[in-house]
Amino acid sequence: MSQPSPSSSDAGSASGSLRISSSGRLRSLLMGGHEPVLLLGAGTSITSGIPAADKTVERVARWAWCKENGRHPSDMSIRRSDYWPWLTAQPWYKSNVDSAELYPDAIDNLLGVKSDRREFFEQLINPSEIPPSRGYVALTQILHQGWISTVLTTNFDQCLERAAIQHNRPHRLVSISTPADYIMFSSVPQDPQLIFLHGSVKHYTDKNLTDEVQSLDGQLVDRLKPLLRDHPIIVIGYRGAEASVMNDLFLAQAGSGGFLHGVYWCVLDNNVGGPFPLHVTKLANQIGSNFQLVPIKGFDDLLEKDLLASMTAAGARPTRRPSGHSVAGMPADMRPLEGFDVSGFEQSLLQARLSQYAEKTDLWRPGQIDAGWIEEMTDRLDLVRPIGATKAPTLAGWLLFARNPSNEFKQARVEFRASGPGSWLQSRFGNDAELESGGQEGDFVVRRTITGNLWSQLDTLIDLLALVNFQFRLKAEVSRTVSAYNAIAIKEMIVNAIVHRDYDRDEAIQVEVQPRSITVISPGGLIAEIAAQVGDQPFQEAIAGRRSPIKGYRNPAISDLFYGGGQMDRRGSGLSDMVLATVNNNGSVAFGPSEDNRQFIVTIEARPEAVDEITNTALPVAEETVRFSTNLISITSMPDKVWHSGTSASSNASFYRSVRDLAVPPGHVNDGRFYTFYNLDQLADALVSPFDAGDIETMSFSELIALPGGEATALKLLHELVFEHLKTKGLQIEFDRRRAYFGRGDEPELKVSYRGRLRKATRTVVKARTRRDSDDIVYYEHKAFSFSVMRFADDWALVISPGYAFTRDGLRKPINRERTNILSTRRAARDFNPTVLQDVSFWLAVLSGESDGLFALEHRSDNDLARFAPTVLLSPRPPTISFNVSAFDEISQRDQEIDEDLLKLDAELEELALEPEEDETNDEPLDTDGADDGD
Repeated sequence: MSQPSPSSSDAGSASGSLRISSSGRLRSLLMGGHEPVLLLGAGTSITSGIPAADKTVERVARWAWCKENGRHPSDMSIRRSDYWPWLTAQPWYKSNVDSAELYPDAIDNLLGVKSDRREFFEQLINPSEIPPSRGYVALTQILHQGWISTVLTTNFDQCLERAAIQHNRPHRLVSISTPADYIMFSSVPQDPQLIFLHGSVKHYTDKNLTDEVQSLDGQLVDRLKPLLRDHPIIVIGYRGAEASVMNDLFLAQAGSGGFLHGVYWCVLDNNVGGPFPLHVTKLANQIGSNFQLVPIKGFDDLLEKDLLASMTAAGARPTRRPSGHSVAGMPADMRPLEGFDVSGFEQSLLQARLSQYAEKTDLWRPGQIDAGWIEEMTDRLDLVRPIGATKAPTLAGWLLFARNPSNEFKQARVEFRASGPGSWLQSRFGNDAELESGGQEGDFVVRRTITGNLWSQLDTLIDLLALVNFQFRLKAEVSRTVSAYNAIAIKEMIVNAIVHRDYDRDEAIQVEVQPRSITVISPGGLIAEIAAQVGDQPFQEAIAGRRSPIKGYRNPAISDLFYGGGQMDRRGSGLSDMVLATVNNNGSVAFGPSEDNRQFIVTIEARPEAVDEITNTALPVAEETVRFSTNLISITSMPDKVWHSGTSASSNASFYRSVRDLAVPPGHVNDGRFYTFYNLDQLADALVSPFDAGDIETMSFSELIALPGGEATALKLLHELVFEHLKTKGLQIEFDRRRAYFGRGDEPELKVSYRGRLRKATRTVVKARTRRDSDDIVYYEHKAFSFSVMRFADDWALVISPGYAFTRDGLRKPINRERTNILSTRRAARDFNPTVLQDVSFWLAVLSGESDGLFALEHRSDNDLARFAPTVLLSPRPPTISFNVSAFDEISQRDQEIDEDLLKLDAELEELALEPEEDETNDEPLDTDGADDGD
C-alpha cells in the first residue's frame, strides 16, 4: 500500500511537453539486456485483491469499529450504516477530503497499536481466495528469464512472492524488507531481488503514516543509488506523491545528470493528459527527455500481453546472469558443487531435455541446437552456478544429467521392495525373479536398488509398478475391466517423491509393495512454505479443504525441469490429482509427513474388489496381461541436414564401383544426385573424395522427404546408420533382409548377460541343435531380430521384430534361406507376450549398451568417416499401453498346439540342414556400406 498524495493542491500540471513513449520501447529495454529496475506501486495489486487507499480507509474503519464494539471483523451482519457514522464523528475526519487522502490519518488514529496494525494488514494483504493477478504471474516469468533482476515496491503485499512460489518462477527470489536484510542486496544480483521500500508488516517496520513516509532509510538509499544510476527505471502503478520515494530516489539524483538511461513512467491511457503530482512534474522538468510517459491499459495487460507474450513471440532470448553476488540461504538443489565439472553432464540427454523444456515453455531455441544455447539454458535453469570465476554444476544439474549421480551421492537412489506370497511375486515380476525369504513361512521378498539420473529412476519405477497394477473383471449388471490402481495416481506418487525429497539427507527413497498396497517413503517432511499454508491442520485434510493448491518447492530447479519435461503439472497439486484419481478408482490413499517431519509417506490401497474374495464381488482374470510394450525405439533426434552432390552414375552399384578407392560415405543415388547424412563439405576438404566442393549442396531433412522419392531415400540413409551401429555391437547382419543376430563363440552355445527388469539376466542367443538320434550338431538356432525405420506422422522410430535365424556353422552360412524364413516366422509366432517382451528388452539392452538415458547410433573406431557422421539419438524405453487380453482364454489348448508345432518345426529344420550346402552367405553388398541398390 503506497502513501497517497497529501493534498490535491500538490497536483502538478498536465503532460504538456512531456515526452510520450510506448510499451514497445519497454520491450526493447528488456530484450536489449539493459535489465531495467522495476518500481511497483499500489495500482499493480488491485486486481490481486489488494484494495487501493480509499477502499482501505473504509476497511480500517470497519475493522476498528468492530474492535471497539466487541464484534468480530468477519461478522457478515455488520453494515456500512454501523461504522460509517462512527468514522465521520472522529475529530480528525474531514468530510471535504477524498477518502484516499485520509489514509495516513486513518492508520494513525484507528490502528495506533502496533499489533493491531499488523493483524489488520496481514489479513488485508493476504486474500486467501484471490490468486495473484496475471500481471504478477507474467512478472515471475520475466524475472526467470533475467530480463529484470531488481523490483522495488512501495507495497506491503506478497503478490509477487506468492506468484513465484505457485509457479516456481524464478527458482529463487531474494526478498529484502528490513535493515537486517540489506546484507543480501546486490547491484549485480545472481538471483532476482524484491526490495520493500516501506518495510515489513510482519516485522513491525511498515511505514504508513505521514511522518513515516517523509524519507527512506538512508542505508537503503545509499545501496540503491548505483543501481538507479546504471539502469533504466520502469514505474508502474505508482502515482509519485510520496516525499520519501520521490525525494530520496528520484529528485536527489536528478540534479547531478542522473537517469541517463531513462525513467519510463507508466500511466493509464485515460490519464496520460494528467494532471500529475508535483513531485512527478518536477522530476520530468529536471531530467528533460530522460523522462518518458508510457500509456498502458493496465498492469496486467502490460506485463502479460505487451511484454511477456510479445517478447516470447519475437523469440527473445534470456539475459545471461552476471557471476555476481549470491546470498546465503539458496535451495539445496541450486547449490554449486565444488570439484565437479560440467563435462560430467550427459550431453545427448541434456540437449534433448533442454529442447523439450523450451518447446513446453515457449522459449526461444535456435533451428539447430548449439553449444552456446545449451550453455545459456543451463545457466538460466540453475543447472550451473558460479564458484568464483568458473561455473560448476549444481546439485540439480548433476542429479538430472550426470550419467549415474548415485556414484557421488549415494542417497540419490530408490530402494524397491516387494513382499508377499511367492506365487504372487512371480505372477507380477516373472518366474525368473529372485525370491528372498521374508522371515515368515510362505512370505518372500523381491528387491532392487534403482540408481541413475532422476529421469531414469522415474522411468524404471513406472515400469516396475506397472507390473503390479494388474487388471481384473468386475462383475456387475454390465461387467467391466478395472485396474487395481489408477496409473496417474501411481505416477504422481513417484514424481512427488523424486522431485520433493530432501537430497541432503543420507537416505534413499523407499518403495514398499504388497499385494494390496504401494507405499512410498521419501526423506524430508514439509518445508516451511508448505507448513505455513497448512497451519495446525492435518496435511491431508488441508489439501482436501483448499480451493487453491498448496504449493512450495524444496527443489525448485529439479521441479522446473520435470515440469518442462511433462512429468509433472504445475497447474494443480499433484497430491490432489492423486487423491481424485484414486478415489475415482474406488481405492484409498493416505499421505503426510511423519511425526518428526523427517519423512513424507504416501500409501495407496488397491481397489477392495481385487482382494475381497469373500464377497465374491470381483473375480480376477488370472490370464489377463496388464501392460503391453511396443517394439518401437523412438528416434528423438534426427539428422538436421542432408548433403548431396552431382553424379553421372545411374545407381548405387555403378557409383560405388567407380569410386572404390576414394573416401565415400554411405549414401544413395537418386536422379543424378548422391545423397548422404555425412558432412560432404568437411569430408571433401579433409580427404581425397570424388566430390566437387563447388557442387556440394545441403537441404534440411524435411526438404528431402518432400522430394519425389525423398522418403524412400531418407529411409535408406537411416538404415545405413543402423547397419553401422549393429557392426559396433559385434552382430552378424543379413543386409538384404535387415536382420541381425549373434554369431557363436568357441562353444556350441553362446550366452549373453544383460540387465533385466529386476536383476542381471542371462540369455542363450546361439543354441546348437543336434540330430534326434545322435549328438551330432546339425544346425544352429540364433536369437535374431529384423528392423526397419518407420515414420509415424511427424515422428520416426526404429521397429524391431524379434525372431530367429538358422545357420549351418553358427556364423554366416544360412540354411536354405527362402524356406527357413518361413520356418523362422512360424517359430517366432510361437512366442507369446512374456517371451516377446523379454526378447524386445534384451535387444534394447544390446542396442543401447544398457543406457539409462538416450543413446546415440555409434560408429566403429576404425571407421575414418565417423567424424563426418550425424548424431542420431534414440530412447531405450519403448512406448507401453495397458490392455485387456481376455480374448486369449483357451490357454491349455493353445499351449498344446504350440508344443506340437515346435516339434514339427524342429523336424523340418533338421531335414533342411541335412540337405547339400548351398552357396549362401550374409556378405555385405559391394555397392556401399550396407546400402540397398534401387528400391
